[in-house]
Amino acid sequence: MVEYAIAMDIGTSGIRAQAIDISDNSTISTTVTLRHPIPGANVMDHLHFAVNVGREQAHQLIMEAVNKVVDNLGVDKSKIVRFAVCGNPIQLSLFQDIEIRDLAFWGTNAVERMHITPPKRNAQTIKPGDIGLNINPEADVYIPPAIKHEIGADALAMLVKSDVINKEGIYLVSDFGTNAEIALVIDGEIYSCSAAAGPAMEGQAIECGMLASPGAISDVIPEGDDWRNEVLNNDLKVEDCDLINVKTGEVVEPGKTDTKARGITGTGVIAAYSVGTEQGVISIPKINTPDEKINLQDDVYLSEKDLTEIGKALGAFRAAHITLCVEAGIDLEDIDGVYMAGASGFYVDPLKSLTVGQIPACSWDIYQIGNTSLAMARDIVENPDLLQELQEIADNMRGNHITLATSDIFEKIYGLELAVCEQNMPLWKYDEWLETYGYGNLPELEEDPEIHRLFESDIPDLGVNGLSIIEEVGTKLENKVEGCVNCGACVEECPENALTMNDGVATIRSDFCNGSACLRCERVCPQKVFLYEKLFYIEGEEASNL
Repeated sequence: MVEYAIAMDIGTSGIRAQAIDISDNSTISTTVTLRHPIPGANVMDHLHFAVNVGREQAHQLIMEAVNKVVDNLGVDKSKIVRFAVCGNPIQLSLFQDIEIRDLAFWGTNAVERMHITPPKRNAQTIKPGDIGLNINPEADVYIPPAIKHEIGADALAMLVKSDVINKEGIYLVSDFGTNAEIALVIDGEIYSCSAAAGPAMEGQAIECGMLASPGAISDVIPEGDDWRNEVLNNDLKVEDCDLINVKTGEVVEPGKTDTKARGITGTGVIAAYSVGTEQGVISIPKINTPDEKINLQDDVYLSEKDLTEIGKALGAFRAAHITLCVEAGIDLEDIDGVYMAGASGFYVDPLKSLTVGQIPACSWDIYQIGNTSLAMARDIVENPDLLQELQEIADNMRGNHITLATSDIFEKIYGLELAVCEQNMPLWKYDEWLETYGYGNLPELEEDPEIHRLFESDIPDLGVNGLSIIEEVGTKLENKVEGCVNCGACVEECPENALTMNDGVATIRSDFCNGSACLRCERVCPQKVFLYEKLFYIEGEEASNL
């Protein structure tokens, strides 16, 4: 009898999953979502929603999306016998519907004062019925361990899959995304942090942005003053497409394929930022074109507002790198190798990452290793005994977690980054300030790094049935707003068109809403009666109906 396993990565910007035939570990199918079902632009917004709107509602939203993904994989759910999920501590806690408030407050004193008992977050095996997972009720659901409560299974995945914990030397490992997991490993000792870089790195909060999926511009290649657009096809492979005059949007030379661009993903954003700055099309924070846009293929563009979002995200990376080095007592130049994980870390051109600060400018040995979180979930369902081995690895790790939100070092450096991206402060001035703080200097740019790209795509094997995409993964959130005068100001103010208002009843599409990162609906209400935290979940309402 054929039996199946499901490997799943719940990321901050969406879900990726694969169905596997356990008789030979062959891949049947792959499904990805283009958004996350919980409102918010980053993981802290998801946490805010769970704490203030309700953990049960957040759990229901995630499980509705998870079950939709499983349905889309197209296998007989009664024959699924193994299911493994990987993600950061917040996502996995909401998946399991366990305490998350310990992740919301800084320090043990605050947790004790609020009488919160943090869960252990060790490796465990549960049953589908425990969490509302609609598969074979006798299946085993595997949850990998966190290293510490702040350092989750996704961080463990990038450390294990890169094998840096077993190497002598100094290595920097990053899983790039909305909430970037970054680890500096020195002879096995780990200095880690989570940088809330923001959704620009996943192509979100960008006017024409999208996640890494078919139709996404993933890179741009300069050919003189014109740019060749690189677009992901239906198999997530990169194709050379149109050559564009970015100042006018004119197609200089059509591509040799009929692949159309639907938007731009985080790696394309970094590429455009890098090339535009080098060519003088961008003078941060301005764009030097007639329409103040960088015009790409098929009417996709970047705006000056987008530049600010990109600069903030890249600034978070560089500030995090320097903070980790200062805490560890080393210089950036001491790093022996850099590992780039995740879709953003895989598809980006490392040479462009060097020039914009996504990885240290001095990086000379660079590895692009793909989606390590999904890969580790797959390893677990193929070999369930690995779960205990991962727990032993986590128990033996020497970890030093730096909470960037409370780090004086990070605050000073990120202030410099904001001055660069918002006020065009030159990097020589940035360097002077670094030296004044005693944090060393910005390194020289490595001109000829060794680049190791291990696969053709961040998910190497899409399966015999290929890739399917779920564009609508959210559901309805609703609130009767007492005192509403139906002025429509909140609807007009919503930047994502996520909100409708009908006779004082607010309805929000959860996957479009930016959550606590925005709250423009609440702030613009002239009567001050719209309260985001009063929203409640309507079970089973398809996002496409909203």
